[in-house]
Amino acid sequence: MNGGMFARLPIYGCAAFVLFLFLANVWNFAVERDWPKLRLRSASPLAGVARPKPTPWTLESFLDGETQKSASINLGRSSPIFPISVRAKNQLIYSLFGASAAPGVVVGRHGQLFEQFYIDEFCRRDGVADGQRLLSWARDISEIQQSVARAGKSFVYVISPSKAARYPEDLPPSAPCAAHASEMPDKLPPYLAALRATQTRFVDGANLISAQRANFAVPLFPRGGTHWNSLAASLTLREILRVAPSPLGDFDFSWRLAPEPIGTDRDLADLMNLLRPDLDYPTTAIASTTAPGACARSPRLLAMGGSFLHQLLAASMLSSCPPQVDYWFFMRTEDNGVELGHFRRPPGEIGNGERLKVDPDELDDNLRQADMVLLEENETNLSTMKQVGLLRAAAGRLWP
Repeated sequence: MNGGMFARLPIYGCAAFVLFLFLANVWNFAVERDWPKLRLRSASPLAGVARPKPTPWTLESFLDGETQKSASINLGRSSPIFPISVRAKNQLIYSLFGASAAPGVVVGRHGQLFEQFYIDEFCRRDGVADGQRLLSWARDISEIQQSVARAGKSFVYVISPSKAARYPEDLPPSAPCAAHASEMPDKLPPYLAALRATQTRFVDGANLISAQRANFAVPLFPRGGTHWNSLAASLTLREILRVAPSPLGDFDFSWRLAPEPIGTDRDLADLMNLLRPDLDYPTTAIASTTAPGACARSPRLLAMGGSFLHQLLAASMLSSCPPQVDYWFFMRTEDNGVELGHFRRPPGEIGNGERLKVDPDELDDNLRQADMVLLEENETNLSTMKQVGLLRAAAGRLWP
């Protein structure tokens, strides 16, 4: 009899596992709306996957099928084994075909990861630009600079680089312009000409990275990331502080290879959601070689732009007078939208810091108190995002 019971143990085990999954799904489904912190979660939740929206329980939603559809999706995603199932599928695709199953992420030559968005923009470049529109854009930036200068503050505009444009030899063979990537038209000259025509103080971080990449054995974009690494950002910050009057004091640095990729150096590798992510690639860590300054107080820096500012601001904490930073940036949301965030970093903080409210009064107050203003756009979306308009409006409200 005992032998028969032992023979049935695998069946009992499978039945118990199925029952556990059923009860776990029911529990997660029951608490997701009002008590989401009580959900049973995987130890390694998926990166970049939007949280399912609560199921609508209205007659109208039921009749048009929205309730049933949402319940089906939520029930599947609420399972504790959903993350490992996704990772297993993604790993199989990556291991067998060298391809990405993550939406918007593609694998280039030598295992380089790219966001499809940057490749598409680079391959559409034709060297043609609307001069009048660019001059209007540059005048807006120049007016911000003039307003800020009248208030006794320092200002600089920064163009950050695109990995696709600065390392085109690593584009995937499937990219539309892969065969002639090195011959693509240069997008930036008309933008730079417009900035010069309006006497705007700027740093062209995109061409700076192209010029500097041959001077270092380590790539200035990590293989598993979409953003520049700390070395590239530090080179750009040093140039910013060279061309702009700065309350941050001096800044110089040394660099070494980092023990492992962390943060933005592995953001795309994380989005791949693999069982065994490929993290065996070089990236950098920096250290200050600047003596601390005699700072009467911590300067205040207002930074407005995109996610490339993160590494610049981390580097600024190694200046002789580390600033308090109000960081306003457009960031990608879990459902692949874009929203404006506001974070405050105390002096020395290399993370994002504390998230604060986003409203015009708060931006005006940050601008009023700032000692230095940093405005950034990535070369991929120059003159198409909202940061220039937002900062121009704030300056207009304060100093009409």
